[in-house]
Amino acid sequence: MRLQSIELREFRNHREARFDLRGDSVLVTGENGSGKTNLIEAVVLLSIGRSFRGARDPALTRRGAATFEIRGLVEDRLGVTSEIVARGEDVAVLNGGPASRRRFLDVALCQLESAYVGSLRDYTAALRQRNRLLIAERHGPGTDPNEWSAWEEILARTGVALDRRRRTLCAEMGRNLRELSQQVDPTLDPTVEYHDGFGDSGTLEEAAVATRLQLLERARPRDRRMGWTMNGPHRARLHCAIGGEELSEGASRGYSRLYSILLRLALARAFEERQNDPPVVLLDDPESELDPRWIGRVLKLVPESSQLVVTACRELSETPSRYRRLPIDAAALASSAA
Repeated sequence: MRLQSIELREFRNHREARFDLRGDSVLVTGENGSGKTNLIEAVVLLSIGRSFRGARDPALTRRGAATFEIRGLVEDRLGVTSEIVARGEDVAVLNGGPASRRRFLDVALCQLESAYVGSLRDYTAALRQRNRLLIAERHGPGTDPNEWSAWEEILARTGVALDRRRRTLCAEMGRNLRELSQQVDPTLDPTVEYHDGFGDSGTLEEAAVATRLQLLERARPRDRRMGWTMNGPHRARLHCAIGGEELSEGASRGYSRLYSILLRLALARAFEERQNDPPVVLLDDPESELDPRWIGRVLKLVPESSQLVVTACRELSETPSRYRRLPIDAAALASSAA
């Protein structure tokens, strides 16, 4: 996939701007506050339908404007072009929290596997209904046993599907992560591990579903006291470590940023291997927290088959020659002139 151009209207601090990327890897330069990160945010919003900052529409619209619009022109590996548009109402990140890490996996898998979307939707709906039953029984018995069984059957079956797909993707990313890190610094030793709390990865699917169904039934008294379902994919954990340190428990900001970049490059490689179509890779201001000695090595990890959009306040300490320079002010000026 190649991003040919992107137009922003009334988005964040951009009144009107057009970026002609032409499918190239580019280095977008500009001073702090000029809107470089907002450009990255716009591309992400076109891709997954939401801001990586978790912002809602009012925060995305430029002050004084009624709504925003983003238009992106993309070209697939067969040369077919499509336009993607996001407007005001159309609308995570490894910050150390379990929920945001699970969301990271879910967003990736929803893009990779169409079946995952249905499983996630069904699991979420069944979880909501079982939690409703738990709360209802705290105020007195009387719920239908058949209703419990129905929702728990869906939770068990879709829960196994979600966990197995998440585990498979983590295994792919883990292999890629280790290979990529070797090219940057052999001592980094990054790991990514998925822990679902059931340990049934080697069990046949039907047996795993039956076991989880039994566990859900046995957990009703405990879950009723708590008022919510305490086990399942919604409570799984993604363990992320580099240099022997968990990101949320002691890894430095520099190492955490390096890990985050390497993990996303590992995911990009998984996308290309599965879909035979390399995704667009976005890298926002890498030298703000990343050791300059790693910059060139990290940029060289992105194969020429992929398009990389990098933002920075100025020229990086090392930039491969294939990256076209694109001052962010020029995009806004060109739009104004038009």
